[in-house]
Amino acid sequence: MDLAHVLSAAELLAIEHPHFGRIHPPGFLKTTIGTVTGTSRKAAAIADYSSGNRQAVAVQIDPRKFMVTIAGSYVLVTLKEGESRHPIIHKAWKMVGQRKGEGVEDFYGTVNTYIDSDGLKWEYRFERTPHEDEVIGFGGKGEEVLIITLESFYPTIAPDLSGVMISPSH
Repeated sequence: MDLAHVLSAAELLAIEHPHFGRIHPPGFLKTTIGTVTGTSRKAAAIADYSSGNRQAVAVQIDPRKFMVTIAGSYVLVTLKEGESRHPIIHKAWKMVGQRKGEGVEDFYGTVNTYIDSDGLKWEYRFERTPHEDEVIGFGGKGEEVLIITLESFYPTIAPDLSGVMISPSH
């Protein structure tokens, strides 16, 4: 499975992967509530470890074309193609745990743990200054198989000081 050369949502739906192509919508009411209460952000990077080696997903597709919606009852990942968005992951899930910081140096912040409709574990790591938020999907044996790094809510913008003159104070 070579995800680096994927060019379309149809190709992601057709591959054998524990997460990609899994469409299990949670139902109209949960989807509606989740859409209102959930957060949607663009992906900054998507890495796959299902083959045992790290590979970027769809190198030829800008990761920012992947939109990730995280709600209490589901996770939805869509890929923008032209004017439309195609779901490539849509799974009902339920939260089974939450931990905050607790002195664990690897993640800082909050980690929500979910079990999805296929019985697979997910972690949503957020409030991780200075690190970006992540959604991590685990395989059936508990190994990390998918890591989606999300765009930051607060883009780092350096002030333009090119026209500023600094004079010594007397």
